[in-house]
Amino acid sequence: MEKTIYQGKFTWLDVTQPKKDQLLDIAKRFNLHPYTVQDCLEPDHLPKFELDGEARFIIVRAYNPKELESPHSIQDLTSKIALFYTDTCLISIHRLPQPFFEEIVAKYLTEDNHLDPCDVVTRIIWYAVATYQGPAQFLDDEVDKIETAIFARHSRGKFEEKLYHLRRMVSVNKKLLILTEKVVDDLFRDTKSNPFIQDLRDLNLKLHSNYEQIHEDVSNLLNIYISISAHKTNEVMKVLTIFSVFFMPLTFVAGIYGMNFDIMPELRFQWGYPLTLLSMLLIVIIIYIWFKRKEWL
Repeated sequence: MEKTIYQGKFTWLDVTQPKKDQLLDIAKRFNLHPYTVQDCLEPDHLPKFELDGEARFIIVRAYNPKELESPHSIQDLTSKIALFYTDTCLISIHRLPQPFFEEIVAKYLTEDNHLDPCDVVTRIIWYAVATYQGPAQFLDDEVDKIETAIFARHSRGKFEEKLYHLRRMVSVNKKLLILTEKVVDDLFRDTKSNPFIQDLRDLNLKLHSNYEQIHEDVSNLLNIYISISAHKTNEVMKVLTIFSVFFMPLTFVAGIYGMNFDIMPELRFQWGYPLTLLSMLLIVIIIYIWFKRKEWL
């Protein structure tokens, strides 16, 4: 669907769910390179900044996760926004609705504001980057919840899969913010007359730092969880080993007296049975004392 959402100092043409023929027609009408326009059809294209003749071509990705149980890929977590702009026109191309477009028009494209297409593009990127703020807080809260659960005394949860998905989400968002930072730097070098770009750079840097910290926290928490799980496994193996050590000599004694020989000295001895039990008890006590001295218990 193609519609003009602003007509004034310049024209803002918004295209939703475009088809290939429609994009080629737009490229012909606005003198854009067809190959560059076809990049808009790639759903997992990463952020970038390019020059296309007199036009500038920018791709950014806004956080907009699909309704999946565990979204973790770039296409699952974000949606692409492609922008072409010159001094007289702005073309935005995307598949999913972007509610903040209307907010930008209502807030910035009034009679009192005289913004050019580059100013509007900067604000579009700002709003796209701002969509990562909510997920950063959510991921930080999830890490705190899992950390509390892991260190709970009676916790029996399995957190490997959840921690993996959290780390994957953080990695994807951090990667996109890093690439967006490159887009912002290219935009800043292309035009230094827009003071709003500095606010955009500050926001991107802040979110990048937040995701960097969350990624480090998730990685540390995953390592701690693996260590705790290994420690619990070692404790179980320790108990089982102790039981086996205690019962091994007793089994040896019982095995000797279970052999079917007619002539065994102790078989007809009056005190043979109680002495055997007493020797087994002494063996257990000696092993216990030895373990205590070795500080294995």
